Amino acid sequence: MLRKYKIDWISSLDPNNTEKLNSLAEKMSQFYSNNLSYYSNISESENYWKEDSQLIHRHLIKQASVSSNILEIGCGESSILKFNPKFSEKYTGIDFSSEILDRNKQRFPKANFQVIKNPGHYNFESKSFDLVFSVFVIEHTVYPHKFLEECMRLVSDQGKIAILAPNYIDNKFMISQQVASTLKDGRKLLSEGKIIDAIRSAYYNRILIPKTCKKLQSKIPGFYININPVCFSIDEFKPDVDAVYVVSQREIDLYMKNHGFFPEKLHADIEAFKIKNRLFYQIYKRNQ
Repeated sequence: MLRKYKIDWISSLDPNNTEKLNSLAEKMSQFYSNNLSYYSNISESENYWKEDSQLIHRHLIKQASVSSNILEIGCGESSILKFNPKFSEKYTGIDFSSEILDRNKQRFPKANFQVIKNPGHYNFESKSFDLVFSVFVIEHTVYPHKFLEECMRLVSDQGKIAILAPNYIDNKFMISQQVASTLKDGRKLLSEGKIIDAIRSAYYNRILIPKTCKKLQSKIPGFYININPVCFSIDEFKPDVDAVYVVSQREIDLYMKNHGFFPEKLHADIEAFKIKNRLFYQIYKRNQ
């Protein structure tokens, strides 16, 4: 079998993997810094921030409303400000693309924007923000535990950390794992006569990936990284073809608790929404 289809998920906590992970981190940094079309491709999600839109985004807006100083990690086009410009004066957004951030500065001149130069350390004083949040970002980080540690460092004593992401391991799927020569689903592949692709896609998505996720569930925290995301081998786009961290809410909850941060109890409607959409969403507060 061609190497590009190999499930090659390695622990970012294992020092033996540092060379491979640093190489991937550099590739991902270049991908986000130089690929402006990426930000256009994901811009459709900006409508989630409308007042009558997705339940979790509405919950995040409420968190931002009662916070005096907020940081969005991986802000992209800062869509939260498009529908909530009142947050601009207390908002800081960081991302890799200086071009995108320059556009943001023109659109939202009262907000603060900074380029991420070191993904393992953001250039702010400790405990600088009352709300630190990220929306579909942690799955794109090569060292997710360091990402979490930076969130914990930057949030104030009474502040909150909010994270939204796909919940991969716990739901036994992984979008960025290559399973065919294109991003088309199995039915489309069959209709086009691509029988081998269709069979491989079904085998990976229904058997091999779920089996791998189940195995890793017993080995957390490991913060497993897909070092061959499909974004580097297929010139097509759909959300999360560039995801590298195989997210597990159980893993993140455990890591946060071990560092003195505990999850808030969320409303039953939000929990049901998470399950239905295979999402991880949680608010964490420092244990006082």
